[in-house]
Amino acid sequence: MTRRRPRHTKSRVVPRLLLVGFCAALVAAAVTVVLSRIGLAASTKPPTGKTTIPGTATGSTRPNSTTSSTVTTTTTTQANSTGGNHHSDRPAGLIQLNGSKTICITDPPGPALQAVELATGLTYNCIETFSDGAPTWAEWVHPWITSSPGVAFQSWVADDPTGHQLIDNQNLIPDNYEVANPNWTADCAAGDYNSYATQFATAMVSAGFGYSVIRLGHEMNGTWDSDSLGNNPTQWGLWAHCFAQEVTAMRAVPGSHFLFDWSINQGYRNIPLAAYYPGNSYVDIVGISFYDQSGNPLPPVGSPDRWQVLTAEPMGLDAVNAFAVQHHKPLSIPEWGTVSTQGDNATYVTNTANFIFSNDVTYQAWFDAGLYDINRLSAAAPHSLAAYIRTIGKGR
Repeated sequence: MTRRRPRHTKSRVVPRLLLVGFCAALVAAAVTVVLSRIGLAASTKPPTGKTTIPGTATGSTRPNSTTSSTVTTTTTTQANSTGGNHHSDRPAGLIQLNGSKTICITDPPGPALQAVELATGLTYNCIETFSDGAPTWAEWVHPWITSSPGVAFQSWVADDPTGHQLIDNQNLIPDNYEVANPNWTADCAAGDYNSYATQFATAMVSAGFGYSVIRLGHEMNGTWDSDSLGNNPTQWGLWAHCFAQEVTAMRAVPGSHFLFDWSINQGYRNIPLAAYYPGNSYVDIVGISFYDQSGNPLPPVGSPDRWQVLTAEPMGLDAVNAFAVQHHKPLSIPEWGTVSTQGDNATYVTNTANFIFSNDVTYQAWFDAGLYDINRLSAAAPHSLAAYIRTIGKGR
């Protein structure tokens, strides 16, 4: 099965230094953005603050994550279906866990956001960005959105902290860390990285992002990110425990009111979802990246069977939604869109919108970065844009 394209470098292409210019806000075409990296030295401080998660390894006795022996995964399915009370005091204007159906976009504050708002006629109060791909722990714990390159995001949230929602994507480990430490899942499951998670959450809170939705370890069933699941049941179980450790550490930080979105990629590697689900206590939202394409054969755009085949594929929208319902969690579609190599498919947009309004979907975000052949919401894809306005715009 063919993956559309690895996307492990999203954080490198999400705007850090925005190209300014007032006239660009009046153009609904693609806006070029520039990234810059912050050259920080890797942290050498030994991690501390371990937490014992049921079923995880502790101390010096750890399972080797490269072995093929199975682990019992029943401990990753907890009885608590609410995920705790950390979300009980969320302002009403932010994403809620009761099917708020928040409309989000991946454009950064400034000209790009103004352009898509002009094109769609909508005002977006929810922005998704990507701080994944940090090359060192030092940059991982201080993501770019919390420092000077992220000042536009900080100002946007500060302008309306009870109405402006940030969604951030963060990997479980730094980029390429798995090369130096192939057994990282065992270390993480034992709590060795909890201090890093604490520092990350502290930086987010200090920057004003304490109510963010965090897609932690997103698209973990893929093979393009450093923190992907691995290839056997032992690794899958350890990954789930790692997720639980980092969530627990982040929730413990004063001022953190994060929602954690456990979000897979559609139709890739048909691994049972339960094998790497961390448990209801550690997951607030179950999500899926859902584009109008697949690694599996699809009928052509315009075929009446295309939607059914797309949603019914293994690890597809139907399966993930059923899993969310089973675990009493709302669904998210944090990335969706039509694909230029497939076609300007208004039917996909209409059907996705109908699905959103007919199911317990707490938020959705069109991937509007102009990358990986995903159509922007602009005149370049007129049928997609018109269908989006007619459905998502009307639903709002």
